[in-house]
Amino acid sequence: MMMASKKHLALTTAMAATLSSLSACSSGNDWDDSYADKDTAVCVDEAGRRVDDGNCRTPRIAGAGLLAWYYINRGSRLPYYGDSVNDPKLGIKGSRTPAAGTSYASAPSHTNLTRSAARARGGFGSSGRSFGSGRS
Repeated sequence: MMMASKKHLALTTAMAATLSSLSACSSGNDWDDSYADKDTAVCVDEAGRRVDDGNCRTPRIAGAGLLAWYYINRGSRLPYYGDSVNDPKLGIKGSRTPAAGTSYASAPSHTNLTRSAARARGGFGSSGRSFGSGRS
């Protein structure tokens, strides 16, 4: 009877150590914000959400709204795809009209990503019953 308790305790300790090390790997914000080192233009939809810049190179209609360039000030945070340039929490500074006499760069390719929320995929307490290719 005593032997089973020790095994259970050892397994619990090992799992706790593993879970602690996994939580240290995640900082909670895996996105490093990028800032414009020069005046930068990004393509946005009518609601102000960033879309692929290629969509603005030839004017076209996306759904019910037009796509247009948004001109970001040097030193401002750069949006990822789907980020709204109108969201004050993101701190994106710019305008829908370019400043006179200013040339604008393209956004760096490392900002050509879409943020997505973390999703639960099972784990402790989940209702899933299968593991691997079989059912348990």
